[in-house]
Amino acid sequence: MITLLPPAFSETEEKPVYNLVIIYEDMAAGKRAKHFCENLMRDLDEASLGIKDLWSFKVLDIPHVRRTAAEASAIADVVILALNGHAELPDGIKAWMEQWSKQEADRKPILLALFGASDDTQEAVVATRAFLGAIAETAGLTFLHTRRQAAMEDPLAA
Repeated sequence: MITLLPPAFSETEEKPVYNLVIIYEDMAAGKRAKHFCENLMRDLDEASLGIKDLWSFKVLDIPHVRRTAAEASAIADVVILALNGHAELPDGIKAWMEQWSKQEADRKPILLALFGASDDTQEAVVATRAFLGAIAETAGLTFLHTRRQAAMEDPLAA
């Protein structure tokens, strides 16, 4: 389980809002990310999540969209990268990661990779985790990753 600690606030203040950016490989990965966010929202009693932006891998092949996504990701609290894990990251996503990691921002968001592959030893998963970890380390980001549960335990597997 991932725990986000909200900043302290008084009863008269509004609840803190964590801004998220979701980058998803395909519809199934996007649904997993949405389900993850819904579960996280239930766990955050004193805060809420605001999904600021959603982008598919396909639209990040467009340079001006990629630039906008990098800017939005730089000011987010959490950036979720939802992947199937069956193939290495496409060049457009690697380019987005490079652009994002070089953005100057007052805060450094958490990079969370949600892998759909149930076998986390697959070559593509290992290579992607290594790439994301290197980017995160260089940029001073916190990098977390997870993988999908076995099909019988996964509510989205049906």
